[in-house]
Amino acid sequence: MQAALPIALKADRKAEFLALLAGAGAELERLARSSESEIESVSHAFKGLAAQADTILQQAAAIVGCIEKESMGSVLASVQSLCLTVKDFLGQRLEAATTILGTLQEEEKSLLQLIRVTQGQEAIARHLRALSVLTNVEVARLGSSGGNFQLLAEELSSFSKSLTQQTMELACDTKSRQQTIAETRNELASSLPQLRSEMTRMEDGIGKALRVIHAGLSQQADVPIQFRRCAEQTAQETAGVVAAIQAHDITRQQIEHVQQALQLIACRISSGDDARDDDLPLAHAGLKVQILQLKTIQETVANWTSQVRRCMEGIQQLSASGVAGIGPTVLRQEQELSAELARIELLQQKSQEYSGRMQGTLSGLSSLVDLVNVHLKRSQMIRDRLQILMFNSLIEAQRLGGRGAVVSAIARLIEERSEEWIAIGNQSELALSEILGLVQRTTALMEVFSESSCRKLREDQAQTRAALDSVRSTAAVVANEATQMQTITENMHANLADVAATGTRLDLCFGYLDSVLGQMEGLAREWESHDPRAAGPCDPAEVERWLSAFYTTEIERSVMSAALHGTALPVVQQSFVGNAVELF
Repeated sequence: MQAALPIALKADRKAEFLALLAGAGAELERLARSSESEIESVSHAFKGLAAQADTILQQAAAIVGCIEKESMGSVLASVQSLCLTVKDFLGQRLEAATTILGTLQEEEKSLLQLIRVTQGQEAIARHLRALSVLTNVEVARLGSSGGNFQLLAEELSSFSKSLTQQTMELACDTKSRQQTIAETRNELASSLPQLRSEMTRMEDGIGKALRVIHAGLSQQADVPIQFRRCAEQTAQETAGVVAAIQAHDITRQQIEHVQQALQLIACRISSGDDARDDDLPLAHAGLKVQILQLKTIQETVANWTSQVRRCMEGIQQLSASGVAGIGPTVLRQEQELSAELARIELLQQKSQEYSGRMQGTLSGLSSLVDLVNVHLKRSQMIRDRLQILMFNSLIEAQRLGGRGAVVSAIARLIEERSEEWIAIGNQSELALSEILGLVQRTTALMEVFSESSCRKLREDQAQTRAALDSVRSTAAVVANEATQMQTITENMHANLADVAATGTRLDLCFGYLDSVLGQMEGLAREWESHDPRAAGPCDPAEVERWLSAFYTTEIERSVMSAALHGTALPVVQQSFVGNAVELF
């Protein structure tokens, strides 16, 4: 009885070992069946997520390209250039208008002097009319003896009437020009401070707007770039998950090969006896290889399931809300700049109105100069005629002798008026010379208000408008793309709940690996404890020949080599490429 007891115990132990191996194989079979549908579900979900991530990346790239091509930075440069042009443009006009204002004040003084001249000429004309009446009276008194004096009286009467008309025209036109100049001067005097204040306010307003916009530009420019980086990382993670799930074919084959190996080990144990000492070491070595194979499978599965979680976290954080806000923000900034440009154009329009008023005033002064020139020419003729009238009067007085006393007095009066006219004519020439100088100076200043001076301003305005038009188009494109991106990211977020549930079920499925490993490691320890021969030396080449028939992947061969020869275990990669690593 005592001799048979170890044999009976060994048979019982063998049956227990075989039962454990069969249970581990059944667990692996259940794992393979239960995980298959979940793997397919996750693979399908992540393929959809990968396609959505690619679409988002394309849209993000389009947005970044738009922003880099037509950024607000280039618009700011255009606006800054325009502001400098406007500042120079309005500054020159303000300076010219201020100088013109002083010139107009001097012109008013010259016109006052001209008015006094015309008043003196009007007085001379009145005196000549009185002399004409006195001459007619004397002609009537002399009767037929008056002779040529009657012709002199007629000429004096005609001349006095013509002179009165001319001096009235000159006086009326001079007063009209004086009033126009006074109105222009008053308008400039009251408007220039306001225009200067508006210009200063415009510079401050545009400067503030530029600073605010410039401060936000870098942040806005970084948003789509940061989003693209995040999307690229998510896309890489998603692509890695898809590749890793596709590599489940290898994992599935490894599990099947472990099942086959366990069956082979069970056959070796069930057919072994005390006469064959090499069966137990071979079976034990084969069991150790399968334990290491399962650990590699477990590590591989843990690796890509953690990659699934990282990818889910990345998708959860992926949001296009920041990008979606760029379009409206840029449009608001464009509207602010457009409003400032409208103020610039209003100031330009005001300056043009002042320019029109001043040009009208200068045109009136030029016509006044023309009128005075004509008057001076007439004045010379008048002076000559007065001289002739004086000489004819003296000749006629000499002819009449004692009866020509009145005629002689008339001649002296004409001579006095002639001398006054000459003096007034000199004053008139002096006033005209001053007016001509002022008009020439003002005309030179008015070049600032010419059409050519506006060319640079119009060019900068056109460039800025074109830049703002591009910004509006870009903002619309960005807003449209960002809205689509936001919709896609929201859909991706919505799909994550299903993916997470599937992932949880996958964790439960592959949780069987822990149970199988525990059983197999317990079996190996118990085997070593109850039969030391199991841990004895064996022929590695025989083990390789025994197991390699169904090891079709490189990783399985590497794991077997590590278990039998102590070589390094293969490094489990974070992503895989299907069955490309299969050997045959």
